[in-house]
Amino acid sequence: MLDRVICEGCGKKLQAGSTICLHCGWDQTAALARPESISVVEYILAGGWRLVVYGLIIALPFLGFMRLRTTGPGPDLPTTLRWMAFGDGGRAAELETIHRMHEIGAAAARYAVREMELPSFDGEWEEVLARAATARVRGWIPLVFYGADTGMAPASVRELYEVRSVDGWGRPYQITVRPIARDEAAFDDEIVIADLEEGLQATFFTVDQPDLVHGEWVRLLIESAGADGEFDTEDDLRMISYVLVGHVFRLLYDPSVIQVEIERAYTIGRHYYRIEGSQYDLIDARLLAEYRLTSIH
Repeated sequence: MLDRVICEGCGKKLQAGSTICLHCGWDQTAALARPESISVVEYILAGGWRLVVYGLIIALPFLGFMRLRTTGPGPDLPTTLRWMAFGDGGRAAELETIHRMHEIGAAAARYAVREMELPSFDGEWEEVLARAATARVRGWIPLVFYGADTGMAPASVRELYEVRSVDGWGRPYQITVRPIARDEAAFDDEIVIADLEEGLQATFFTVDQPDLVHGEWVRLLIESAGADGEFDTEDDLRMISYVLVGHVFRLLYDPSVIQVEIERAYTIGRHYYRIEGSQYDLIDARLLAEYRLTSIH
């Protein structure tokens, strides 16, 4: 009836045909009723692989969407899928850097209108410019620049519309402030001549140049070390920004017009800029912010 010769409980030898061990009292029939344990490999081979496959089917789209929220969509489906699987090679960080460099220039322009001076870029200058950031002044919806409550914006969008002292890789910017000569003497400056020849933008979709003959202008050079973290290398990103300190008015201006012009200059934060070292432009950076806005947070 029972062919076991060794007790499952104590390991002693059993008498022939015994079901109860005389040494420890272990019932050998209970050991027979207990199913034998199987390894994980045996379980998977027996059909447990379905749980693994079904889990991946459910998890991969979710993980891919989480990655896509960071990278944004690519120019085509294969590129988007590759970014979802392996990352975008720093594209999102580069676009964030461009966006934030523009925010520094715009906030500096607003500050210069309101305070009649350019802020110092020593110490914690980002806190000084924080009140002049786009999200604080104009709202938070990308491209449109309108929103009743800045706090309604998702955190990833607020980050793009805040003035920060670090770029998309989390490294400090390098900022150089250079006053421009007054009146016609500005056009004798070799650096100014080169900037005007290269071209400057007045907004993210229009090209224009500053009226350097009137008012006090400064040139901001905002630099990021890029993906490699080293300055003076090929992947450096630069934004050149011309900022008017204060605001210039004619004596014949109506007082109400002056007030409107001041408010408009402060709200827009107009500066004249050019992006160097990137294949992307400010429109690309804004579209990244737009995509993040429409993502589920």
